[in-house]
Amino acid sequence: MATSRAPGTPGDQLPEPAAATAPETLWPLSGVTETIPPGQGLPVVGVADLRTANAAAILAAVRSADRHQRLSELVQATRLSRPTVEAIVEELADCGLIEVAPSPSARGQRSPGRPARRFRFRPHAGFVIGIDVRPRSVTACLADLDGRTVAVERRTVRADLTGQARARAVTAVARTAVDGAGVDTRRVWAATVGTPGLVDRDNTRIRQADNLKDWAQVDIVGVLRDELGCPVAVENDANLAALGEQWHGVGKDADEMVFVLLGERLGAGVITGGRLLRGHRGAAGEIGFIRFPGHKPPRPGLVPPASEVVRQAAAGDQGAAQVVEAYGQRLAEGITPVLLALDPALVVLGTSLFPSPDLQPAAAHLLDAAQRHAEALLVDPPRWQLSALGDEAVVSGAVRFALSSVEVILRTRPTSLTAGKDR
Repeated sequence: MATSRAPGTPGDQLPEPAAATAPETLWPLSGVTETIPPGQGLPVVGVADLRTANAAAILAAVRSADRHQRLSELVQATRLSRPTVEAIVEELADCGLIEVAPSPSARGQRSPGRPARRFRFRPHAGFVIGIDVRPRSVTACLADLDGRTVAVERRTVRADLTGQARARAVTAVARTAVDGAGVDTRRVWAATVGTPGLVDRDNTRIRQADNLKDWAQVDIVGVLRDELGCPVAVENDANLAALGEQWHGVGKDADEMVFVLLGERLGAGVITGGRLLRGHRGAAGEIGFIRFPGHKPPRPGLVPPASEVVRQAAAGDQGAAQVVEAYGQRLAEGITPVLLALDPALVVLGTSLFPSPDLQPAAAHLLDAAQRHAEALLVDPPRWQLSALGDEAVVSGAVRFALSSVEVILRTRPTSLTAGKDR
């Protein structure tokens, strides 16, 4: 087990939360359209609603500014009255969402009086957790409200764990990441679990996970929600890997991309129109059920070359290189119908086949073979690249997914996030 912690003490000097009801949770990256709850269409705007909207506007102005804002600049940016801005700034500061920025040194300068206070966003006011569940490991990443990693916890587990035992491993890893960073659990505002298999459309239940014993019978969303006391979502690992790659990898800002996760069973995450494609029941991208050529009799999936073969190919062994190239060709041929239907600009391969730089020659064999074969089969062949995030793609996407739900609240009713929960 290894734990890493970023510098700083994120849990220090925050006001003690008071009890309140957690706000309704939305998962914007799930592909589900946000709707107005019944009976709330065109409501009469009350004083409390107006104050909430004003708090959201002021927080947005603080976060979006290139430099720390003075009170007068916030008045100008929001077009609110100075007394209103003063009152809400104090409220946001009491909640821990903003703070007074340190004044620049005035040494050698004359100042007629006390410098105006400037305000900055406080990303350590709250946190999210992304979790990557695999047959033989569980990884949890604690991140702040700017998406920066605060702590990472990894644990090796047995592949034959029961669902309940795997759930206990998930909660233990998440709890260790939070406690190791010195963060109050009440400051964890959302969590997302990435898992192999089929996940339902509302991100609350695992429908099927063939390679994880009894995993689909476990209510991992409920288990982790009870442990952390925050909203929890579950999502397919390849979908999250695609989101992670779009966020921080080679697919950054890609509007049309297919991320292929090469694991014990193939999966794909599809970004189209800049958004994740989920499908009718959340099963879009399940290419692990494709029957690839080259197997007799045909069977689902595509067994990757052995690690020893990869090492030999990287070292220049011609026979091993041909094995790796043949794998790339079969992969391209198998997913060609998907690429024809989606017409992506980019195909990203996420794989642990090439964990070190000295294996990159073997990776080049695979990519070149796949791209060449795809060019002969497609009208407009995409570019093929390896993931820039490697093994971190899924957990990065899980953080992004969780963070998106918090962003909704920060943009609409930020002070409700800091209300806390009874433990």
